[in-house]
Amino acid sequence: MKKLIVLCLMIGSIIAAQAQTSKAAEPYKGTNAEIKFEKLSVDFGTLKVGDVKTVNVTFTNVGKKPLILDDVISSCDCTTVDWSKQPIMPGKKGTIKATYTAKHTGLISKRLTVLSNANTDRVILQLKGEVK
Repeated sequence: MKKLIVLCLMIGSIIAAQAQTSKAAEPYKGTNAEIKFEKLSVDFGTLKVGDVKTVNVTFTNVGKKPLILDDVISSCDCTTVDWSKQPIMPGKKGTIKATYTAKHTGLISKRLTVLSNANTDRVILQLKGEVK
């Protein structure tokens, strides 16, 4: 009888371990919010030192749940950002406003990292141009 109980406990443990493993192997399904940008690169063109250029980058929530931008991080202090703080409902658009101040001559190659609750939770936007 003891052997039967031990055998049942062992079989139960194996089944529980397999269930845990199969759950862990499931792909991450996320929040069902999804962000899609009209473009991932913005060209400021040619600027002069001291010029200030502002662009609006538009995105859409193509998911099924509200999209929330947690943060938009600029790769330098020469670019300030402002973005939609309210949840973006499915099918609706939002904007990120980026303002670049040209401080030095040379090529512009800056990044904005967009963090959100979307399944694609991190998107990199490229800002480029030239300061003469």
